[in-house]
Amino acid sequence: MPSFNFRARMKALEKEARNDVNLNKFYSLVGKAVSRAPWAGKTYLSSKVPIVQWIGHYSPYWLGNDLLAGITIGILLVPQSLAYAKVANIPPQYGLISSWLPCLFYAIMDVTAGPTAIMGLLTGEIVADLVKDGYSAAVIASTAAFWVGIYSLVLGLLRLGFLLDFIPTPVLSGYVSGAAITILLQQLKGLFGQTKTGSDTAGVIRYFFRLLPQTNWRDFLIGLSGLVIIFGLQFVGRRWGKHYRALWYLSVARNALVLVLFTVISWAVNRHRPSAPLFSISKVTGTGILSPKAPDTDLLTKVAGRSIAVFLAAALEHLAIGKAFGRHHGYVIDQDQELNFIGLVNLFGSFFSCMPITGGFSRTAVNSESGVKSPLSGLATTACVLISIYKLSDAFYWIPSATLSAVIVAAVWQIVLPARVFWAYWKVSFADFFGSMITFWITLFVSVEIGIACGVGYSLVYILLHLAFTKVMLVDNDNLGQLYPSSSRSSEQEGLPDDTMLFMIQDSILYPNAARISRQICDYVYTYTASVHEQSASSSSLDRQATESHQRLWNDTRTHHATRLRREAFPSSSSSDHPPLRILSKVIIDLTRATHIDTTGLQALDDMRSQILDWAGPRVSIRIVGANKRVRGRFERHHRLSRRKHAEEGRGDGDAPLEAGYQVFELLQDALAGRRVAGESGEEGLVVGEENIKGV
Repeated sequence: MPSFNFRARMKALEKEARNDVNLNKFYSLVGKAVSRAPWAGKTYLSSKVPIVQWIGHYSPYWLGNDLLAGITIGILLVPQSLAYAKVANIPPQYGLISSWLPCLFYAIMDVTAGPTAIMGLLTGEIVADLVKDGYSAAVIASTAAFWVGIYSLVLGLLRLGFLLDFIPTPVLSGYVSGAAITILLQQLKGLFGQTKTGSDTAGVIRYFFRLLPQTNWRDFLIGLSGLVIIFGLQFVGRRWGKHYRALWYLSVARNALVLVLFTVISWAVNRHRPSAPLFSISKVTGTGILSPKAPDTDLLTKVAGRSIAVFLAAALEHLAIGKAFGRHHGYVIDQDQELNFIGLVNLFGSFFSCMPITGGFSRTAVNSESGVKSPLSGLATTACVLISIYKLSDAFYWIPSATLSAVIVAAVWQIVLPARVFWAYWKVSFADFFGSMITFWITLFVSVEIGIACGVGYSLVYILLHLAFTKVMLVDNDNLGQLYPSSSRSSEQEGLPDDTMLFMIQDSILYPNAARISRQICDYVYTYTASVHEQSASSSSLDRQATESHQRLWNDTRTHHATRLRREAFPSSSSSDHPPLRILSKVIIDLTRATHIDTTGLQALDDMRSQILDWAGPRVSIRIVGANKRVRGRFERHHRLSRRKHAEEGRGDGDAPLEAGYQVFELLQDALAGRRVAGESGEEGLVVGEENIKGV
């Protein structure tokens, strides 16, 4: 029994560790992290709290602009907050409570956020389901905000914001439009003064037409008048606002003006009959800023799963706004940083009974157009919200419900995408159009949560299927010059030799598509080349030893498969008059477009090589061309491990080429001519070290 040399074994392990690629990468990353830690930590902290970067350079001349912009946003935010709380199925005063903290965070962290219509809709679905269990609507909404904050911080701190890029724009378009129309339909009850509505879109439409004869004409008149005034002032601002600043401010304050006007009218006609008003009123009650409290533990478990849809909506809406304004002003946002901001605002807000919030497009646009100079304007906006909470709550009691519905309809109408957007998807890509339609109709008629889930699922499945069905192109003399315009002139003139098949892989070789790529190459070989049995039947000069080593089985399914493939390739020809089969000696695989290959891909190519050798004989050489540095390195390490495995199994190094041997070339003309470089073992046909490849 051979003795175990512990010292020699440890030296071998030490040498293996020094040469291990993954360990060397890890040591390199650790070294860089340690050397950069001091200044990287300072940069990281300053980026998380941007106020430290600009507060020292603040100019007193900016104060007037920031004050005016902050008050303008406050005038816009107050009526929207009251209205969006109604969408979320929580008391309107909680919309104001959900607004002061995000405005304060904006001054510190450079992010403008607050309640939005889509966030209200998603939160409202959770509230409507769980309020039946005895929980307060406001508590349910704040619990959803807690989870939105947690999810956002997890992705932001771990720098996983790129995962949101897997949701394509058409899916977002369908989701936003479906959610917006859902919100608009839900406001029909308030605009027409109806007492009942359905729980889903079909039910809302059904109840609306059923109760249409019972419309309260006073509610309808107030709602219609509010819409006319809001859209009229909006038209004035767009038409003449650039030339007359006063008209622009009048247009921006249109929601507040409508709110004040109809609140005064409501107080005048209903103050002596508060228990039986002539039309529906909001009955907002003042609560002030509530004391912070921890979320309910049992409620946390019930809301956790459903809050994922709210988080996705918050993140996607905020990032879409950031990207849009970044393109407009010429800067690029940091997705992870924005997720951190949204996470902190929602997490802190959840302890103060805030509903989930995110960035608002209309408020961000108005803030930009107001001439804001710094995030310090958020303090002025916070002051407006706090004044509304503590001083105007009694007045808000008389706000007509139809007026809040009018504010919601006017705001949400602007985010419904026009039909030409979806027509463009149809013209450009049916897959994009199909994804947008799936998301749109499911969001509209099933639920917003399921709609966005289906949209995300569709995008992931589409990516995987697109990768799984990667094409393998068989290059022949007809398309050689087009696919390889930089090839040598002699190769283009002479074309491919009859004994050579050239394949171009269209994408990286990974686990979803590896088996399919291998199967496509083998199918091409079976279709257009002769097997060793066919070679022996047609020519007596071939190597008889190769024929004897590949005896046919009684159940030769591969031969039947090849017969079927040839019948499909030559449908108008019989087995006797189709083009002659090639006697294969070289298979060239172009990996120029394959930027990556994993272990499954390497194993699939090994299986492909074995099948080709078994089909056409051991004389066939498999040649790789166009592999980048990363792919070549993986081929080399894979080959070394294969040779070691064969040596440990007692088969010797000579058997390695049958399992993992490839000839690697830098240029196509070298692969065609066979000008190859010997590998470390000196044998041709093995993967060569990247330091030995020509031109590297």
